[in-house]
Amino acid sequence: MRKGIQKVGLLVLLAITTMMSGFAQDDAQFTFFPWVTSYYNAGGIGEQHNTLCFTADYNNKYLGWGDLPSTAITTDTAQKTGPQDFLFSIESYLKKLHGSIGVTLVHDRIGYYSNTGVKLGYAYKMRVAGGHLGIGAQVSLYNQSIDGKWNVIQEGDPTLQNLSESTLDIDFNFGVLYKTDLWYVGVGWTQIAAMFDKNQALRVSGEFGSRRSSQLYVHGGYTWVLPFNPNWEIMPQALVKTDFKTYQWEILALARYNGVYWGGIGYRFQDAINLAFGARPFHNSSNIYLKGLDLGVSYGITANSLGYKKNRSFGDVEVVVRYCFDVYKPEVFSGYGNSRYIYKNRY
Repeated sequence: MRKGIQKVGLLVLLAITTMMSGFAQDDAQFTFFPWVTSYYNAGGIGEQHNTLCFTADYNNKYLGWGDLPSTAITTDTAQKTGPQDFLFSIESYLKKLHGSIGVTLVHDRIGYYSNTGVKLGYAYKMRVAGGHLGIGAQVSLYNQSIDGKWNVIQEGDPTLQNLSESTLDIDFNFGVLYKTDLWYVGVGWTQIAAMFDKNQALRVSGEFGSRRSSQLYVHGGYTWVLPFNPNWEIMPQALVKTDFKTYQWEILALARYNGVYWGGIGYRFQDAINLAFGARPFHNSSNIYLKGLDLGVSYGITANSLGYKKNRSFGDVEVVVRYCFDVYKPEVFSGYGNSRYIYKNRY
């Protein structure tokens, strides 16, 4: 039964990944998408089970591309930095709530536009067919702004001079994630209200710009322990996303040795080839407060026309840090009791 569910889930994910093409990008984008699941799937809040987790991810895209504004926009010779995405999240499982709560802070900038947001969510957790099912929801607040410090070719344009506006929107996210020891599959939906709020009625303040587009994510992965050498694990993972007009997909294949060192390669359709490596340096340590540290770095080779033109992109750089530790001791049952009450819906 478990093998049947597993095969069906992976085949569906593979079929969706193969059929979809195109490009969609409104939410922040991360090469290490398996590390930031709760950002695009509310059901993934607290996916590390009975732990408290802190995650930080920073992505700097299209380094050196000459058409992008620099950090000091009014200085022509300043270094070009490209779009930047930053995320910081805190997630924890709480027994009394039968689930996990999480807070995610995110900032993404592209050109003169920037978005800063906070997401607060809860995911109900339960055991289903030998795995864990998370059903979650989030409320988010996003501030969208535009920097008015332009490199103006023709001085005196009243439309561009001193242009600096911002808006604040409220929105909602929903997601479901099913995870076993060897595989997982999930569906997340972000900015749900944006799809139906045509008149921007949920805008808290400001009139500038449009709402962030609604996005649907389908993702999954599998861990294969090599039978001839159990010290090695192969972990292919995939993510498909759409704003219901265009699509994008990406894959990330990692190999991990002895539970500590890991590395691999990924591909984002019509965007980048990513090389990733990292380590969980204290995974085999007896110190429970160090075991949960995970570090990763990736470099993305631009795989579109931005990587070939004059003043071209030199690629993407991303860094992720995650730290988790158990907040509950393993429960040990002894004596006598009715198993229906001991094990029913335990997480």
